[in-house]
Amino acid sequence: MQADTSYGQEPQQTRSARTNQDGAGPSGAVKRLLCAEPLEPSPSRPLPKTLSLGLFVSWHTLGAKSRHNCLTLRRIPCVEDLQGLARDLMTRAFSPGTMPAHLSATSSRLYYHYTPEQECLSLPSDVVRTHLKLIVTYDGWEYVVYERKLRTDPTHQEDDETPLLVTVVEFESTALVIGHLGIRVLLVSYPTVSIRKDFLDDIDYRLRADPENFKGILS
Repeated sequence: MQADTSYGQEPQQTRSARTNQDGAGPSGAVKRLLCAEPLEPSPSRPLPKTLSLGLFVSWHTLGAKSRHNCLTLRRIPCVEDLQGLARDLMTRAFSPGTMPAHLSATSSRLYYHYTPEQECLSLPSDVVRTHLKLIVTYDGWEYVVYERKLRTDPTHQEDDETPLLVTVVEFESTALVIGHLGIRVLLVSYPTVSIRKDFLDDIDYRLRADPENFKGILS
């Protein structure tokens, strides 16, 4: 499993200043949201330009070092459609009846659900802070549209208005025996990334309606 990992480099914001609060689109424009398109469009019609999403994860250590990982996101209909390691981790992390509300069977009315193409990453042992950025790529341009710190308190309940909710599971690898030594690696996975529909639909509409004037977050 590989991740597009770089050190000490932030994503370049080529058209960014701060989030545009206007941009309702040209008058008379038909609001057709690509985020709401079927997961498997009909082959009888050409594919329109669509948004590609990524999760930019920054780890910060006690030694003032940082490591950055860009995870490509793939949309899934619901959490029950997870496969492989992501499904196994979610099953182990949440016993029946304890699934957070935004991951429940009815949550698809409010959230789009995604899972990273990269199943897991090797986590440094001295990470003290994790920062998340939601990256949107459209027509070759990349925008930061939301950012937040990752909270580590499992008892903390996120605000329902938070547009980006990420599940984090840390675990150890199977021991690799070298000689007489067994070596374990600390791994981290982000099996589900949930984004509020109203937030992403608004980004989708404003970006496609007027891409020249769309503003991301300068970060």
